[in-house]
Amino acid sequence: MEPQNSKNKVWTILAVVIVLAVLGFWFWKGSKPATAPVEEVGSLVSPEDTVATIDQELQATDLGDLDKEFQGVEADLNSL
Repeated sequence: MEPQNSKNKVWTILAVVIVLAVLGFWFWKGSKPATAPVEEVGSLVSPEDTVATIDQELQATDLGDLDKEFQGVEADLNSL
């Protein structure tokens, strides 16, 4: 009687593995990849990309008082 019982266990395990494989494949095919929203390139690039325009934009950039900020960092490093 044991050989028949052993065959049933093998078929049951095989059926469970097949069902899990089919469910896994179905879930994998059904999932959509996450995509980030795409911005139009035209909104990121100014119409005039000349050296003068880029230089003007760089000069207009406010970096704050970097010397004062680095003095604080330097003081922290010296205290170590």
